[in-house]
Amino acid sequence: MRTSRNFYSRYVNKNSYAATLIPLILIVFSLIFYFGRFDNSIFLNEIRTKSINSIHLITSIVSSPVSLIKDGLVSIYEIQNIYKENKKFKEMQLLDSANFQEMVSMKLKIAQYEKLLNVSSEIQFDFITSRIVGDFSNNFNGTLIINAGKEENVEADMPVSGSTAIIGRVSHVSENLSRVLLLSNVNSRIPVIVSDEGYDGILIGQGRENPTVRFIEDIEKISIGDLVTTSGKGGIFPPFQLIGQVVGKKNNEIEINLFEDITSLSHVKLLNYKLENES
Repeated sequence: MRTSRNFYSRYVNKNSYAATLIPLILIVFSLIFYFGRFDNSIFLNEIRTKSINSIHLITSIVSSPVSLIKDGLVSIYEIQNIYKENKKFKEMQLLDSANFQEMVSMKLKIAQYEKLLNVSSEIQFDFITSRIVGDFSNNFNGTLIINAGKEENVEADMPVSGSTAIIGRVSHVSENLSRVLLLSNVNSRIPVIVSDEGYDGILIGQGRENPTVRFIEDIEKISIGDLVTTSGKGGIFPPFQLIGQVVGKKNNEIEINLFEDITSLSHVKLLNYKLENES
């Protein structure tokens, strides 16, 4: 009985020792394998490469919205600068155009004054402002209706202008309204001068198309872009008032583009040039 108990005790102690030793051996081998693999340069390079790629991917994902916002702000700023530069360019272009028209108009006046010996001083006149209440400028017989008549001392044949150029004359007057015959009207005939050399001609309305100037001497000397102004002949229109510029030439006539866009006008000026002369 004692022998059997001693044998069992040795067997159990032996198995317990083996059960403890085997896991320790496995742990030691695992550590050796792990640290031995960890020290491998190839493994380190793989870890380093994967780490760098992961960091780069995460950085790209995080920085993409910031880059997009930055690029968007830069684009908006550049577009604003383009709009500002375009606005300045248009303002300079308008200023240059106005100065050019004024300069050429002055040259026309000087040339004509040299020819007209009876003109010794600058022609002056006043004007009446009136609102457009009816626009038939797109019709073949182009006319306007304005809310000024006899009560405002409006009379027939008073010259009518827009903000910068002549557009026609008063053709009919009632108590509170008047009709304006536009330069484009087929019944319109106005004596004009062309270019700073002062070539005389007659401006004739062509309905919906640009008016033409006929009966011009030395038409071959006229160039595209030359200014057309009133001549003052006939006593209805004051001289040297802007009308338009030459945009085309034919054998015996030239085509004129009018400066004033009737459709953009809300008010007109009625020049009392004729009334001033009569007084």
